[in-house]
Amino acid sequence: MMLMQVVCFSAFSQSFSLNGKVYNKNTKEGIDFAYVYLDSLNTTTTQNSGQYSLTNIAKGKYRLCVSVLGYEKFSQEIELNASKNFNIGLQPKSFTISPIVVTGTGTHYKIDNVPVQTEIITKDDIADISGRNVEEIISGISSSIDYTTSSMGSNIKINGLGKDYVLILLNGKRLTGGVGGYADLNRINSADIEQIEVVKGASSTLYGSDAIAGVINIITKKVKGKLSANSSSRLGAYGDFKQLNSFTFSKGKLSGKTTFNYKQKAGYQLNSMKFNNKWESNHDLPFLVHTYYKPVNKSKAYTISQFFEYEVNQKLSLNMDLSWYEKTLYFPFRAQMHNYYYNNRAISFGGQYKLKNKNFLSFNFDVNNYLYYTEYPYKYNESYITSTDVIKKTYYPGDRFKNSDVVNVISQIKGVFNINDKNKLSFGTELRGEYLEARYRLTTPKVNAYTYSLYVQDEMKLSKKLDLVAGLRALYHDKTGFSATPKLSMMYKESKFTHRFTYSNGFKSPTLKELYYYYESNRMGMYRLYLGNEDLKAQKSHYFSISSEFKANKFKTGLNIYLNRIYDKIDYKIIPTTYDHARRGIEETKKRYNIDDARTIGVDWHFSFPVFSQLLFNGSYSYVSAKNLTQDIRLNGISEHSATWKLSWTERWNKKRLNINLSGVYKSDRFYLEEDLERSYADAYQLWKLSSSLSINKWENFKIRITAGIDNLFDYVDDRPYGSHYGTLNPGRTLFVGLNVNFSK
Repeated sequence: MMLMQVVCFSAFSQSFSLNGKVYNKNTKEGIDFAYVYLDSLNTTTTQNSGQYSLTNIAKGKYRLCVSVLGYEKFSQEIELNASKNFNIGLQPKSFTISPIVVTGTGTHYKIDNVPVQTEIITKDDIADISGRNVEEIISGISSSIDYTTSSMGSNIKINGLGKDYVLILLNGKRLTGGVGGYADLNRINSADIEQIEVVKGASSTLYGSDAIAGVINIITKKVKGKLSANSSSRLGAYGDFKQLNSFTFSKGKLSGKTTFNYKQKAGYQLNSMKFNNKWESNHDLPFLVHTYYKPVNKSKAYTISQFFEYEVNQKLSLNMDLSWYEKTLYFPFRAQMHNYYYNNRAISFGGQYKLKNKNFLSFNFDVNNYLYYTEYPYKYNESYITSTDVIKKTYYPGDRFKNSDVVNVISQIKGVFNINDKNKLSFGTELRGEYLEARYRLTTPKVNAYTYSLYVQDEMKLSKKLDLVAGLRALYHDKTGFSATPKLSMMYKESKFTHRFTYSNGFKSPTLKELYYYYESNRMGMYRLYLGNEDLKAQKSHYFSISSEFKANKFKTGLNIYLNRIYDKIDYKIIPTTYDHARRGIEETKKRYNIDDARTIGVDWHFSFPVFSQLLFNGSYSYVSAKNLTQDIRLNGISEHSATWKLSWTERWNKKRLNINLSGVYKSDRFYLEEDLERSYADAYQLWKLSSSLSINKWENFKIRITAGIDNLFDYVDDRPYGSHYGTLNPGRTLFVGLNVNFSK
């Protein structure tokens, strides 16, 4: 009897295990956080690229089930009489999971439900386009966004308004640092971007000064998993090369991310001739003369950044972000005997404290220091002209002169409270200080300005179909005084239609250069003096928009009509030249004034249509009438008609994914009013691009993506003489290749 008890006990106490991987049937990629269970008795969730393990299972028959958001539920009867490995493929649901956006309201919404109209560019869109830089990617996807480049940076435009009125955020924080108002986006590598969110129209209620045309929020990839390493490279013609290396880790309460971003290009000429400024006074001279200047110059840049996050406890988390950026812009020796050097160092410290009912408080303290130097590789004699003197200096190889030193300090506190199921209240306060040092370019060597602001916003669910967002920011700028910027947005959903309406105020305080500038320069064949004005008023705007969107299955289209009216636009006004200035050779004096009113009115249309399961066709068209009402002329550098399109084909098999894209962009001509009041135009153009990528997920922890393509497929080049306003600086048909290797555990 004892022997029989031992045998029976051994038989009944025998237990087995069930292990395997849960993966996407289409892509063969592992799915994390899937819920795996046997008859609701033994449960687990997948981790480490879809791996799961169920242990201590007695012999018998069970129903194995797997469920996870976005996939069809899996259910199958299995019999266990031994431990086994069982992989489970899940079929994605027919609908696409809506991405989460935060920029429009400052709180999280699914893109289809956000009350404020928001455009989103996903990491898949970015990978498919495989652009040379962030500006090219954004303007290649959204027709309402355009950009032009210069040695100072990129002038990004939204719906007819340029860099002065577009606020660029990096992970929700103001991206400061640049020259002449240009945001320096070389610090960002497109391979490190999770998604880009675009909110059009005045957004000063949430973001304060500068957000008159809209906001572009670039969100980088976060820490995922215990350990990951990524290397991404892109190589194109004319020495165009970019490299991103990143490393992330998560251990216990501490997580971190380290990135190294490198970019370079060799530069090129579109035409070796330029207009002869002396021809106007002497027609016996040649109309065109040779030049060594290039519209695109050689450059090298790199960024090192470090992010840490520490969870103090279940309620409090702290984070710190550090970055160091350097860029050198090289000019041809025979054109200009000095180069430009840029350096940005930034530190950010913040945290979040979670309260009940998903309420939270957050804070951030950011310090950003952007420096702009002239760098001398050769011996050079330089002259600086101030309001009281002419200063001459000799520089030797390796010397640098600091043209400007800008420090931005921003302190923010924000709270979000879910009052009830129908009301979410946000409030915040911000203190921003800006400090500028620019010897020989300002009326005084050092100047500063401060802005204090307080805002409140209420997100209301009035009914199942109607949402309302109302907000107000009150701010004080120490040079222009008090201002208030209200905003009201409504969304009405009816069946397959979504309608949105927005009214908002925009605000832009004058820059320190606009207030205190003093600079002499020889432009357009005339020696001019440029002056700031300490009596400038803030620029303000009224923005109205109404949009409708239709979505059925995978077909989606939308139309947006808008008006943006700007008051007290800052521009230069010609004033009499003083006797002392005239004796020094000044031929014309221009001073900043609030002299212009402007408006933009236009229509944006977009669509996305699946031709069949593997082929997707999408595009957008924008019309904008951007006008300087004071002078009754078009605003400088704006294309009235813009369009983008993309035909994307995707095939999946054996843990591989092949994607081929044919995409293009069209821009109509741009108008320019020169400093000598001559009118000129940049030509209309269209550029086509063929790109492809092969993703391989054959190995458990490794993912590889190979890209290749042709930029400017039909070889269009705007090769007018140097100094012209170019429609595009694209050098012609070029090839590019890329490689991305990702390891995660």
